[in-house]
Amino acid sequence: MICRKLQECIIEELQSNSLEECDNKNRMNCIESSDRRSAVKCAENRKRYVFENTKKNHVILYKMDGGIIAEDKSVPLNTSKCDYLFVIADATPTAILTELKGVDVSKALVQLKGALLLYKNVFRKFGHVYARAIVTSSTPNLKASPEYVNLERMIRRDYKGNIKIAERQLNEKDIEL
Repeated sequence: MICRKLQECIIEELQSNSLEECDNKNRMNCIESSDRRSAVKCAENRKRYVFENTKKNHVILYKMDGGIIAEDKSVPLNTSKCDYLFVIADATPTAILTELKGVDVSKALVQLKGALLLYKNVFRKFGHVYARAIVTSSTPNLKASPEYVNLERMIRRDYKGNIKIAERQLNEKDIEL
């Protein structure tokens, strides 16, 4: 199932109300955390992204793969999606799409772009959208690859963001995005 109420869910969650009309049977699996904690993290297979919330903004951590987008017969085969979505309530809301990947950095970029395209109407309402890929192996020089170039251009131009690729772990402060 691909959640069609992500925008409404974000608004409701930031207002701390429950989403009464949620169609997503996996709703309990969608939101990993939603509060003002100082560090919000996601991890998978020894890869980790840590968002340091120095401003103490409300941050929602959504599980995209298996939560917002849960594999079933309604989801087209090979639907590209990233692992996590961070939503930061600031003066202008910010989104961070995060993919925790093994060695295939190109596939990680495709998955980030897939999530961005799937929810482009939602992300257009954000002040900034960032893409993060945390990989197991050393990061090859991707600056010339079509996956990197296309995603970087889209993120920079359409969403006023950037891409960062890190090996094993990325710690990032809200003031340094």
